[in-house]
Amino acid sequence: MGLAVVVWLGAALLMLMPSLAFNVAGKLRLLIPLIYLLIVSLGGGIFFPEWVDEHEPLLLLGLYILIALVFSNWIYSLIKVIRAQRAEEQSNKAFEDDVAWQIQRAKALGVDVGAIVIREDGTVVHADTGRPILSL
Repeated sequence: MGLAVVVWLGAALLMLMPSLAFNVAGKLRLLIPLIYLLIVSLGGGIFFPEWVDEHEPLLLLGLYILIALVFSNWIYSLIKVIRAQRAEEQSNKAFEDDVAWQIQRAKALGVDVGAIVIREDGTVVHADTGRPILSL
């Protein structure tokens, strides 16, 4: 009974490890280099062992190129995220500046600050009537 449990756990781990490796590789965008490595090491070693031994530097160069492409993709994605965050910050800053200008203009026109409401779109309206204080 105990040996069967150990064998069963070992078989389960053997099936779990490749699944986990492929899931992690997919999340990190390393799936193509992983497949290339498996094909070259397993497939090439079984079917063309002499050719693989003779051209090992070339095969490693291919793997290095694939990893470099993945790394450049990571950097490109990071740059896109940073640019999107900066654009959102600039948009929020412009929105805040516009609302502040409208409030300042309403004060200059003699409107009580307690009598104004700011809508989600940034329009400053009169609290009682709901009409924009500054007509565009």
